[in-house]
Amino acid sequence: MLSLIVLLLSLLLPVFAHAAPSALAASNERLSGLFERVEGAFASGNALGRLYDGSKAAPRENGVSAQALSSYQLGQAKDVLSRGTVPGIQPFVFSVEGGDRSSARSAGLEGFVYQEAELSRAHGRAALERNLSDYFLYLDALLSPVGWASSTRSQIAGLKASDLSSSEKYERLMGLVRDYTSSLQTEVVKSDKSAWVRKARIYEIFPRAFNLPGKRETYGARSSGRFFADFSTRDMQEIKRMGFDTLWPMGIFPIGRRGQSGTGGGSPYSIQDHETLNPELGTEEEFRLFVQRAHSAGLRVIIDFVPNHTAMDSKLLTNHPEWFIHRPAGSGPAPSGYFEHSAQGKRWWIAHGGYEVYGTVSPWIDTAQIDYSNPSMRAEMSRIVRSWVRRFGVDGFRVDMAYLVLNSNFSRAWRKGMPPGEFLAQMIANARQEDPSTAFIAEAYDNWDDLSKAGFDLAYGKNNMDRPGGHVGWYDALQSRNPGWIQAGIERAAFLGWQTGGMGMLDFIGNHDEASPERAFGKWMYGASYLTLMLPGNLLFYGSQENGFDAYDPREPKSIPFCVPVTVDWKKGDPEAKRFYDKTFAGANRVRAELGDADIVPLDGAASGWAGYLIKSRANGKAAVVVANPTDRWVEVKIDLPEHGIQIRKWYSPLDYGLIRP
Repeated sequence: MLSLIVLLLSLLLPVFAHAAPSALAASNERLSGLFERVEGAFASGNALGRLYDGSKAAPRENGVSAQALSSYQLGQAKDVLSRGTVPGIQPFVFSVEGGDRSSARSAGLEGFVYQEAELSRAHGRAALERNLSDYFLYLDALLSPVGWASSTRSQIAGLKASDLSSSEKYERLMGLVRDYTSSLQTEVVKSDKSAWVRKARIYEIFPRAFNLPGKRETYGARSSGRFFADFSTRDMQEIKRMGFDTLWPMGIFPIGRRGQSGTGGGSPYSIQDHETLNPELGTEEEFRLFVQRAHSAGLRVIIDFVPNHTAMDSKLLTNHPEWFIHRPAGSGPAPSGYFEHSAQGKRWWIAHGGYEVYGTVSPWIDTAQIDYSNPSMRAEMSRIVRSWVRRFGVDGFRVDMAYLVLNSNFSRAWRKGMPPGEFLAQMIANARQEDPSTAFIAEAYDNWDDLSKAGFDLAYGKNNMDRPGGHVGWYDALQSRNPGWIQAGIERAAFLGWQTGGMGMLDFIGNHDEASPERAFGKWMYGASYLTLMLPGNLLFYGSQENGFDAYDPREPKSIPFCVPVTVDWKKGDPEAKRFYDKTFAGANRVRAELGDADIVPLDGAASGWAGYLIKSRANGKAAVVVANPTDRWVEVKIDLPEHGIQIRKWYSPLDYGLIRP
């Protein structure tokens, strides 16, 4: 958009901050003339135009009415900020005196600015001036594919060619890039309607085991036995009171019967029909009213979407066997990894849904593998996702094993040529045409940058990933009990919570796939949970954890296994766990209410055996510190933050944790 061009170009005025008034006037004249021109992809519509006023304050309004960016403009802005503007672009690699090298945390401006600030604090700006010529090359490469950045590139080139000293060029370039990044972040925050999920506190419910009637008995309410009809505003307020603002009812679809194992009712991820509800939980109208009640109570609702596979007796397979990985059936039994299916007067060998492990596909033997090389199938799955938004008003989707259907992974696993474009990007864009605020969370254990580029808002914070700039998973870091690993996880969470252009990380200490926190963490469960629940951003919490519930079965590590019948007993539970969660929920709610929107700042305690972070309000300057000792020894915590009124020297016992206030 024309006015966004002005926004981006106007941020270059700090380069002329010490120029004569006549030079500044001439610069302003040139900038105002840009209102008469249109460049590149921003050729239609109106975005907010801002002119930098020459100070360090936020850019001021320029009399143009503020409007959100289009989805295409938003995507380009996110590319500039985080994801990179051309395929294969890598994060900038800084060289520091002494031979050290350090990669930016993302390919865009946010990763560059964030890492430069960290390195400047650690080594001094003078140690980084050796990178100046590379800065100019990197910024030009990043901005060159973006039509509306051409004048910005020219200004940067002018600074490069100027007679200023290297130190002056460095200072002015970084001042320009920081302000430019900040203002572009402001535009993205204003326009990114699905960004709400980046701060969502998600409460996951497994309806089959949740035992809503039993939970309601604890506060004297009755039940009819129909989950969505029974789930009342009162029940929602109980969840909201704990500090959650989003519900994820997991396993709401009809479950296939063919290949079902165990006696528990089957896996909720072996879906017979992606487009409707399990009738045991209620009708479509009851679900629609459930969503409406949640919205009225101030809660959002997300549901699963399982793209990789269906049940072996699914509606989709019955109607379209050609949309699945298949072979013509031969004589004898189906080969390993396949099952026989009859449809349309033919016999088919259909592949089980699976995932690649070291070059071999490992199958889920109660599922059928969808073929993502088929454009018609892609269109149908995309339509189904959008229909849940249109028909029921759901607010988002947790996409099961999302990374498996990326073109590169699917092609490698199933030896298929793929259509142009990523299905996941097409699916997300299509759903957001129905409602731009529709959020998408990826269950993923690899391919961070590909999923971010596809448009996901969050991905699971489970494990480390090998990527340029690095990625440390929150859950595995906590489970390690290694202070250095945990600190690295906090550092990753701090950056992802600050940035706006890329995907964020969904932090948790349990979900339906993991062992109960008690089994996963032992007595460290309380410290690990405290570090997680006190985070100012998003988190995922599995309903029943607050009661210390665990129905361990040796066949499945889950706290609520799928293979046997399970009913949460809300009257028993673990009293110690219940006291801990009640107290921690209340404490986290108080801190969040007092500090409001906040960032986390990692604290350097790993060498002393502890981990922690500062929660710093973006609005009122208030702060708090969260610390935990994951080790089996006493550790001394020394924190000196006089600017926040926090100075402490205290010994923490093994596995202890706490909150420090001014």
